[in-house]
Amino acid sequence: MDSIYELTKRSLAICQDRVTVQRNKVHYRNLVLTDFDLVGEIDLLKKTIAELIIVTATKYPIIAQELQEHLSNYKRSGDGIIHHSALIATLNCLLEIENPKSQEKNTKVFISHSSKDEKVIRSFVSHILELGVGLDSIDIFCTSIEDMSMNNGDDIRSHIKNNLLSSDFSLLLISKAYKTSEICLNEMGAVWAVDNTVRLYLLPDVDYESIGWLNDTKKAEKLSDSIALDSLHKELIDFYHLPDKGITWSKNREEFLLSLNEL
Repeated sequence: MDSIYELTKRSLAICQDRVTVQRNKVHYRNLVLTDFDLVGEIDLLKKTIAELIIVTATKYPIIAQELQEHLSNYKRSGDGIIHHSALIATLNCLLEIENPKSQEKNTKVFISHSSKDEKVIRSFVSHILELGVGLDSIDIFCTSIEDMSMNNGDDIRSHIKNNLLSSDFSLLLISKAYKTSEICLNEMGAVWAVDNTVRLYLLPDVDYESIGWLNDTKKAEKLSDSIALDSLHKELIDFYHLPDKGITWSKNREEFLLSLNEL
């Protein structure tokens, strides 16, 4: 069976080159109305998308579900044009995620946060990720830290998207400021769509009762919880095969918790 990347490329080519939108004029009394039909190799497209759903189901379950929904409602006429356009958009997204060139980028950990929490984020990155876990600054994308964000002239939306797509882990650091930021909530939606390893951490100004539907994920941990930090530390060092410097980790974890209380 073809790889996800190759099968996605083939599906997209069929969508764009072998299925076309036909515009029809419908005369009704004194009016001329317009509707649209899809013409071309519809059956081939459906077969290819069905194969793609199978190979993406484990790695990208949300994307596979999205493809299945549009495939199930794909019709030659009526609202089929809507699902055709949605398929193209979803395939483009999947193609970029699976593009080997995208996977060569350095980002390992993507941090979604509010810029109003910059001091907390800087302490977290320094004590937990760099000094504690042992990640290099080039492995971390964080918009509030200059060396880990973007260069002058970069398109911010494209830059964030590319780093998100190339990351292994997405850490969502939720605060009151995060919950009220439209940009942060949009970023959260992108994180769920990419479907990499997502971890949610609550800053001290929010609790489980105040995060609403996020609590239903059963994934949220408190950033002030040393056990949760120990779990993140172990997960990252195991995943990246980094040495476990126990004393160094404990020291930096406690320094972070102390700075969190002070902030």
